[in-house]
Amino acid sequence: MSSTSDPLTDELELVQYEDLQEDRIELPMMRLEMDQGSDQDQQPTVEMKQPHQTWCGGMLESAREKWGSLNRDTKRIILALLVVSAIISIVVIATVSSSVSAEKPEPQQNWEDIRLPRNVIPVEYDVSLKISITDQLFTGRETISVDVVNKTSSIIMHMNNVRHKLQGYEMNVTSCTVQRDGKGKPEDREHVKVTHAYPFTANSFYVMQLGSTLEPGRYFLTLEWRSRLVEGLDGIYLSSYKENGEKKWLLASQMEPLAARKVMPCFDEPDMKAVFKMTITTEKKYPLVLWNMPQKGDPVSVDDTYRTFSFEKSVKMSTYLLAFVIADFKCTEVQQTNTNVKVRTCGRGPAIDAGDGVYSADITRKVIDKYEEFYGTDFPLRKIDSVAVPDFSAGAMENWGLILYRETALLYNTVNDTISTKSRVNTVVSHELAHQWFGNLVTMKWWNDLWLNEGFASYVEWIGTDASEPFWNNNDFQTYSDKSAALSIDSYMSSRPTSVAVEEPDDITSQFDSISYSKGSAILRQAKMFMDPGGNTNHFEEAIKEYIKEHRYGNAVQMDLYGELDKVYQKVDPDSGVSIKDVMSTWTLQMNFPVLKVSRFDEGHVVVSQERFLIAGEDTTGDKVSPYSYQWYVPVKYIKKDGIPSFEWLKPHSHLIIPFDFSDPEEFIRLNLNSDGYYVVDYSYDMAARLNKELFGDDGDDGAKWKALTTSEKQGTIFDTFLMISSGMKPMSVGLELLGNVLKDTTLPLVPWKEVHRQLAVVGRQISGNSTLNTEWKAKWKPYYETLYEQYKEYFKVTDPTPLPVDDADGNFQKRQKVVFAISTACQFEVAGCITAAKEFFQKYKDENSPLPTDFKSTILKTVMSQQPVTDELKDDWQWLWGKYLTSPSAAEQQVLYYALGLIQDNATLVKYSNYCLDDTLVRPSDALYIMGRSITQTKLGREVSLKFLIDHWDYIREERFAGAIFAVDAYVFGVLSKFSDQTSYDKIKEFFVPRYESLGPATAAYESSLQSIQGNIAWLSKHGQAIRDYVE
Repeated sequence: MSSTSDPLTDELELVQYEDLQEDRIELPMMRLEMDQGSDQDQQPTVEMKQPHQTWCGGMLESAREKWGSLNRDTKRIILALLVVSAIISIVVIATVSSSVSAEKPEPQQNWEDIRLPRNVIPVEYDVSLKISITDQLFTGRETISVDVVNKTSSIIMHMNNVRHKLQGYEMNVTSCTVQRDGKGKPEDREHVKVTHAYPFTANSFYVMQLGSTLEPGRYFLTLEWRSRLVEGLDGIYLSSYKENGEKKWLLASQMEPLAARKVMPCFDEPDMKAVFKMTITTEKKYPLVLWNMPQKGDPVSVDDTYRTFSFEKSVKMSTYLLAFVIADFKCTEVQQTNTNVKVRTCGRGPAIDAGDGVYSADITRKVIDKYEEFYGTDFPLRKIDSVAVPDFSAGAMENWGLILYRETALLYNTVNDTISTKSRVNTVVSHELAHQWFGNLVTMKWWNDLWLNEGFASYVEWIGTDASEPFWNNNDFQTYSDKSAALSIDSYMSSRPTSVAVEEPDDITSQFDSISYSKGSAILRQAKMFMDPGGNTNHFEEAIKEYIKEHRYGNAVQMDLYGELDKVYQKVDPDSGVSIKDVMSTWTLQMNFPVLKVSRFDEGHVVVSQERFLIAGEDTTGDKVSPYSYQWYVPVKYIKKDGIPSFEWLKPHSHLIIPFDFSDPEEFIRLNLNSDGYYVVDYSYDMAARLNKELFGDDGDDGAKWKALTTSEKQGTIFDTFLMISSGMKPMSVGLELLGNVLKDTTLPLVPWKEVHRQLAVVGRQISGNSTLNTEWKAKWKPYYETLYEQYKEYFKVTDPTPLPVDDADGNFQKRQKVVFAISTACQFEVAGCITAAKEFFQKYKDENSPLPTDFKSTILKTVMSQQPVTDELKDDWQWLWGKYLTSPSAAEQQVLYYALGLIQDNATLVKYSNYCLDDTLVRPSDALYIMGRSITQTKLGREVSLKFLIDHWDYIREERFAGAIFAVDAYVFGVLSKFSDQTSYDKIKEFFVPRYESLGPATAAYESSLQSIQGNIAWLSKHGQAIRDYVE
């Protein structure tokens, strides 16, 4: 347990921690330390410190000798005098305006640019860390071999030295030296004088000013430092959990994008790759100590408390991929891939003992085998550990050889967890493993091309899930999950290009959004289509293999990828007159996407043209100008009556003229086959009528042609139609007519069915401010859901229900999900039988401790919690479920519970729930933002409560409680703000944030997107509100 004092902020103190190997004097730093385990009479170490600067090197050896010859009383007198002297020095320094730290060794632009200068390049780190979880402290020592490539009189690297308001940590470098290589032997190295060394906190730099100019060659930097361990979500951080009533601690890590500098001084940029050697000394009571590479030999005992672990030297890698775990965890039995890579899953003991890690370990092995084939390169490490961490800000992190996950994204219990949990585990594992090649082996050169990492992993994950679960037909979900998500966010002026200039740290963190992930995936799916338009070749994969082979262990920019694609494409279609570099640049260097307009050109042709698609927003600043004038190289794959797919390029500032027989009443044209293109299609009235007739036939037709469409085409047709309705390009009547035709299909697959319900829910949310209209809207669709419930109610019986389909046969995975989804939507539309059954299930659960059916648990709890009016009995039920949340050992079950708890329609209870989220003894930091931004905001009342709570607690949320949760705060902001659809809320949000704009930091883009989403919602009501009223009457 740590002391109540802060050993890193007190000016003078005794620290019971062994972080230095010997007593020393280093001027002018002052600090008193005691070796751990020593008595109080042992000689303290003396250090002197001036604010914000440390002198490294040039220590006086004679001072050591004289100090050692003095008796104890004399030393104590000197120490007291030094204390007084230090205080006087600090006062003097504060009075005069000169200090060494103001002397900058390089021109000012090298300090204010967040990029490090390229005159010093790291080659190898040799790092030793000593970590005490008990004392919440760690120290480090490293020797970095570097190559000086241009003359320099200073060395600039990264170190985070910013003191956190709440957590209070600060990294202190206690010594540093610079040596010139001498004949390759350590004893022949020549010392280079370091005149000054100090942090430049604005850019997290650590500057070493040298007494001489370094000539090009090999040098060695040796640094020692110390810092405290805190409960956070980035760097190396502490986390706790309860096991059998006992509070247990662990250490985990999250370096991406900018937190390796919180762990050690380093060159913390993606293209400054190096080899790492690592030793970790820590307490013996923690049996599991993991790093990126395999452990080398057995740990060596240091004393009764500590032991040291050594690890194999790493491959060449970026600092943001470093990872550490120290915990009292267990691991699954080791599995091996076809190339003998050792695979295992680790986590809390009870979860591993229950078999919760078996599924993820099994699919990890299968997916690695598939990816080795896809990338044409073997997995480059000898092991991969997957660790479930109780507190984690992102879903997972692809650290090379040591992937960290949220528990809900890695652990799956075959008895207690839902099929949705199983699917999520599969998808997230496949995503992180895709990074091991595309991201880790070949890394983007700088963060502006983050989409190369995240977009590609989001695309390849579907290949991984299909390989590990071939019966799931999971590719059906790709357009629903990726393309639709991207189009939704990319429809506004607040969007951004996929590749964008990164000039500030907040610019980096804001890149982790749907544009990098979902749009990146969607435009790669489109690239696969135009590289292999026939669908029976693998030219796209051929180019990817060459890209990996060419840049392995190095860095690349997007043009490198385009170059490999272009080499292959010119062989495929040498007469196209198209450069893939030009094609892809129009998709990554400008935001938004095109809508293709299809209309009659003359009696024998149709014309296809393009224009920019936008729902809302104006370029008020002038910084949204496109280098391509918002024109794209559009790959157009289409089909007509003859049934033969055709492919053509629609080039910028041009149009396509396609032959079309208007004299044939059966002729039609349909673009964007399989919904592979990242665009929407707007057919003129007469062309749309021909297509509708083809798909749905005349009255009484069974819609055979519609049924013959692929799942992606069905889902895409529905989504694209309602997206154009949102923009005002089409009237609401077109969408309602489409839904009427679609729902005649009694065999409608799961994915388009989910899309139908998503669009109905969007309309319901938009009109939620008018309770009467919302009630009438639900009543209008209720008969359909009553029919649906009758079809599937046998699975939702309290006694003797029909068992759900098992997912180990072709088609059963989606059939099982379809049953669960049907019951869920029936209860949402208040079908009486569904509500009654849900209440009966819950009562037996509460009164008799009868377990709820696993896959229906979420539906049952949400149905009960959303009942109105809110009675005292319902409030008691809420409190009872809250108790379940607090005591549940399963993160997956807690997730089900916290989403249900957010649905109660009682203001006071929701405010209380929000306040619980600020107490980390009740709610984990990694859960809290999800509860406040996603659970409570599910309803109109919840959104109003959440907005007021955000306004009242913003400073504490952003600057203190969740300061390290960079991946969750932006989602929280968007979740709370974006769903409003009234001018009053819009004005309130702007009034609050305009004077606090700078405080948004990485959440700035989420805020801007939210404002434009609200504007779009307001415009939606203006355009379509009356159509909804007319429809329900």
